[in-house]
Amino acid sequence: MQLYKKLMRPLLFTLEPETAWHLSDLGLSQTWLWKIMGSGFQHHNELLKATVAGIPIKNPVGLAAGYDKNCRFLSSLQELGFGYVTGGTVTKNPRPGNPKPRVIRLKDQSALINALGFPGDGLEKALSEISKMASVPKKSVRIISVSGTDIADIAECHQQLEPLCDAIELNISSPNTKGLRIFQEPSNLRSLLAEVNQNKSKPLLVKIPPYKSGKGDDEKVLNLGRICLEEKVESLTVSNTMPIAHDGLAVGKGGLSGSPLFENTIEMVKTYQAEFGDSIEINACGGISSGYQAYEALKAGASSIQILTSLIYQGPRIVQSINKELSELFTNRGNPRN
Repeated sequence: MQLYKKLMRPLLFTLEPETAWHLSDLGLSQTWLWKIMGSGFQHHNELLKATVAGIPIKNPVGLAAGYDKNCRFLSSLQELGFGYVTGGTVTKNPRPGNPKPRVIRLKDQSALINALGFPGDGLEKALSEISKMASVPKKSVRIISVSGTDIADIAECHQQLEPLCDAIELNISSPNTKGLRIFQEPSNLRSLLAEVNQNKSKPLLVKIPPYKSGKGDDEKVLNLGRICLEEKVESLTVSNTMPIAHDGLAVGKGGLSGSPLFENTIEMVKTYQAEFGDSIEINACGGISSGYQAYEALKAGASSIQILTSLIYQGPRIVQSINKELSELFTNRGNPRN
């Protein structure tokens, strides 16, 4: 990670965030190179085996949705040692996203604020990209995130993408997408899940909105979890980015991700574990950047963890680093999920 932190990150961080992201995409497009280098990013230990939505995975570290919106680079990203990778978020129709600027770095906090608004090339492009991976050996479980503001559109994304992956994640909680919050209303969420369930044959995850501990929103968000459980959802991703205002964004507000979210993530996982026990799996997402923090999330009740912002700040060896530290903690302290 030192080469990335000392050389590559300083260069990338001289660029506007989305420009740097696109430059990184050029590197990820060289799948042959990542296949050659892939063994150097792995860390294998039987103690690390876990599950996501009931699916066995080689380690509990997953890539969160949002890094590879059009599912172009999953073959390269799986070479970084993830237990699972999440492509998308995919919407039925192409979307330009929100006006720029729409990403802000908070370097001193190892954080980002994004107001992207689901920019992407739509379902047909995602289907084309994922179909290209049919002959690529699968080294990590593949999950595809889908979303939208219309039940029929989301159900179509689910139905067409499900055969090409191991599980689908429904994103009902992006704070940056107009109209998406309709599925945070209990009746609308139930209707969405009922429609999706008509053609469901593989595990389903739902990415829920965050709440700040002590602010009184916990019961509302917990109720969404109860509906998911009643509608046979296998797993909850806890949670999405935290809504925040920022004058540097064209739309004036976005979603905070990265280190500042860690403590709130742990509190949410504990709350969900206390409410649901082992009746539904929890994926901890928000502020995790080390093996110790991953261990704390697992101890709080998560079955797996997801990272994204910490990958941007620490580079491609972060998965190996987290898994090495987790191995040591499991050896010395035991696996908190056993």
